[in-house]
Amino acid sequence: MAHQQQRYRVIEKIASGGMAEVFRAESAGLEGFKKTVAIKRVLPHLAEKKQFIGMFLDEARLSAHLSHSNCVQVFDIGVGDNTFFIVMEYVDGSDLKGVIEYRRKLGQPFPLEEACLICVRICEGLSYAHELIDGRGQTMHIVHRDMSPPNVLITRHGEVKIVDFGLAKANSQLEHSEPGIIKGKFSYLSPEAAQGLPVDAKTDIFAVGIILWELLAGRRLFLGETDLETVRMVQQARVPSVRQFNPRVSAELDASLMKALAGDPQKRYQTARDFGRDLNKILFHLGREVSSFDIAQLVLPIWRERSEKKRQRVDRGSIIGSLIDEALFEFTSLDEGERKSQVSMVGAAPLSLGTFENVQNWADDLGLAIGGEARAPESMEVGNLASLEDDPLSGPMPHHGAPRPQTLSSANPPPPQAFAPAAAAPPQPSEPELPLVTRKKSGSAGFVAFIVVLLVAAAVAIAYFRGLIPHR
Repeated sequence: MAHQQQRYRVIEKIASGGMAEVFRAESAGLEGFKKTVAIKRVLPHLAEKKQFIGMFLDEARLSAHLSHSNCVQVFDIGVGDNTFFIVMEYVDGSDLKGVIEYRRKLGQPFPLEEACLICVRICEGLSYAHELIDGRGQTMHIVHRDMSPPNVLITRHGEVKIVDFGLAKANSQLEHSEPGIIKGKFSYLSPEAAQGLPVDAKTDIFAVGIILWELLAGRRLFLGETDLETVRMVQQARVPSVRQFNPRVSAELDASLMKALAGDPQKRYQTARDFGRDLNKILFHLGREVSSFDIAQLVLPIWRERSEKKRQRVDRGSIIGSLIDEALFEFTSLDEGERKSQVSMVGAAPLSLGTFENVQNWADDLGLAIGGEARAPESMEVGNLASLEDDPLSGPMPHHGAPRPQTLSSANPPPPQAFAPAAAAPPQPSEPELPLVTRKKSGSAGFVAFIVVLLVAAAVAIAYFRGLIPHR
């Protein structure tokens, strides 16, 4: 029985950084079944770097094991537009960094109870990951190593989810860490990580402590004028009492924070479960009830603001360019059979990494999907795959009034080319085709021209009837 191939239609770009970019997309299934997902795609120029792709596959392989309400779930891995991507749960809301900045802009302190509850939820997700066991009953020893506000997503319903295990360390990891290499955002490192020493779950606990301290104090804990100065501050681990910045903090909460931020790992909380339990007890004694409904109220103003900005962009007539740009994107899940057949099939396929059991050959195997042969490893700077600090990952809302782009597909990706951003001229696939149509070799140029003309005509018609083009 042929293995069915999952296909994804990109709707819009959510965020981008120096190593990856994230899109909102729809998965196309049988009988019109559709599901909104987020797609994180490696930038095309990095797809040729074997070590980087190895790290990217580490994230996919590791995240595929995670199934918890406080961890963003990964559904699929694939190749499209000459590079690799991960399909994951779409979080409709904002990241914690966005919430912090929004409240700072309004001059509003972060609510104490909500700050504690968010960190309880983070601890629940970390505890699950830290204690996860594999199929043989062995602990996987997962350590996130990059816990920071951009990697804490909050839905508009108040759910808290950890994302981006791209720097995670686990027993099954393909790309093993080199001794002394510092990974993670400098301001949220633990002292042992800043010194290049081995790390464990207590490193993540220290990072959660930093997050909570900053939420309560309304200021950064470790932030020097240079990266080197920041790292030295972390190494020294001098943490002032948060009560001198926020008198509302109880002595019990301050003591719990100081324990989480102990410079000596042995004096720190030994598990995220213990830290989360203590925070939960403190919440019980604070006297004000708090729940996910209260956390949602922190996100909703940001959600509405982005919705309004998106509506204004559409009303200004950006619809024509976005229709053409977005229509030329399509991603398909990676299937070994794809390289043996040029026929595309629609249908959801469960995430299966069984093809890559020999993890040492992952990059070689996947190299066939875009280049025809594996590439030799190249030197590069090891960094965070999913660090989107320049444009925080904050899920914008679907705009039901906006026209949806037409889906195009390609069974085999075109030759590598530079990725053009949304504002630039759209990339031109060499052999586009309509859904459920077998690739044909003849008449490709005329077909491309026909599709582009059709898209422009449709966009102009929509703009005309929406009143964007003046008419009597």
